[in-house]
Amino acid sequence: MNVKLFLILLFLTVSASAEDKTSILKLDLPLFDLPYQIDAMATVGYGFLGSYANPGMAQSLAVTTNIFSGFHYGMRAFYDSSNMNDILKNIIYYAGTAMGDGVIFYLPFGNVTWMHEEFHRAVMSRYGVNSFNSAYTAGPFSETISVIHITDEDLIRFKAENPGDFIRMHEAGIESEYLLIDTLQMNNFFYNKNYFAELVYWLPSISSVAYIMSDGMKRDNEKTITERDFTGADPIAWVYDLFKPNEPYTARGIHASGNGIDRYRTFDDLTDPERDYMKQVRIWQIVNFISPMMFGFKSIPWGKGDIRWNFAFRYILTSFGTDLSLKMLLNINTLNFIAAYHNYQNYKHIFPAIEFEMIDYPIKIGNLGLYISPGIMFGMQPKEQNFFSSKAEFIGLVSGRVDFKIHKNWLPFLEITAKTNGWVVGNEFTEKNIAAKFGISARF
Repeated sequence: MNVKLFLILLFLTVSASAEDKTSILKLDLPLFDLPYQIDAMATVGYGFLGSYANPGMAQSLAVTTNIFSGFHYGMRAFYDSSNMNDILKNIIYYAGTAMGDGVIFYLPFGNVTWMHEEFHRAVMSRYGVNSFNSAYTAGPFSETISVIHITDEDLIRFKAENPGDFIRMHEAGIESEYLLIDTLQMNNFFYNKNYFAELVYWLPSISSVAYIMSDGMKRDNEKTITERDFTGADPIAWVYDLFKPNEPYTARGIHASGNGIDRYRTFDDLTDPERDYMKQVRIWQIVNFISPMMFGFKSIPWGKGDIRWNFAFRYILTSFGTDLSLKMLLNINTLNFIAAYHNYQNYKHIFPAIEFEMIDYPIKIGNLGLYISPGIMFGMQPKEQNFFSSKAEFIGLVSGRVDFKIHKNWLPFLEITAKTNGWVVGNEFTEKNIAAKFGISARF
């Protein structure tokens, strides 16, 4: 609690004043996410509507992003419209926003932990591993929120079928938290330049770093298989399987109760090279705090023209190792751009890639207004997602999203993504894939 209080006071001190009072609330909800929902439907076994019980990465990310964005928009609307004393208004706005973010962080649905677990479950759903997110029932202050109701047989089969995606399953939760930060920062830069949102960047960042620093625990008191998490400490399990992709899942041994497999790995279960690698990954977490946006500087003016920019470094765990990236955000009048350099790395080798995206370019066809968002990424990753391989494999992705302005507030959107083999943040598929998302975007 002292850490949170310190951060609140820090942000009240350093938050930069907005240069532009324009504030747009942008909410996205992907209603259909194919082919992921076909896999989820087969996993759940209750028809297409059953697939919504296991939401995809884009869907769970959208829910959590919308909750935070909607709350911030409401608080800013209060601030801009209130006629109360400025000192009192500032106290209510900044302290209220900080407290509200803390409350949202612990909601039973749509919070950061819920999203974290749903990213794990999305990878599982692709391989027929059904599960339950205990965020719904564990309570807001539970010490452990887990993905449960999973059989050992499913985990044995999953690792044997696809060790790379099994590894990705471990890191997907932390991946979601950094993707949430990236999404909120992007939205705040392009649409909501006057939001006080720094605490939402810090809470998941600190949570993820604390988790990566954890040495894990066995939880020997869990007597039944149904109540056990799928992996325990995600980062420890991630490192363990990075180094042992072909080790049978049964080699973990028997649970202390004598019932089932000993799923949980701790730092003591790692070999010396695995521990050294884990220590290296922990040190690199500091990179995730290198961004002016983390400290209240929402945009940086470029020259004397109407140009703004900002940047953020990111260090994310992947199915083959790590992704150290630098992301640049650029606004030139009504033009919005994102550019990124990715430094993919497995155990000993580096594989570069670059990424470009244009956000919401407005065009008009007859009476129909459109926003078009094309994107492209290309570069190299380790061949077959192998942690030890020196051989490179091409990674390419092209995407396009069109928002149809049929109403000033409601815009149906269609997004198509085509990719080669390879890991992409927020994409459930590490093999080549063509995906389509259809949903509703609301803008106020």
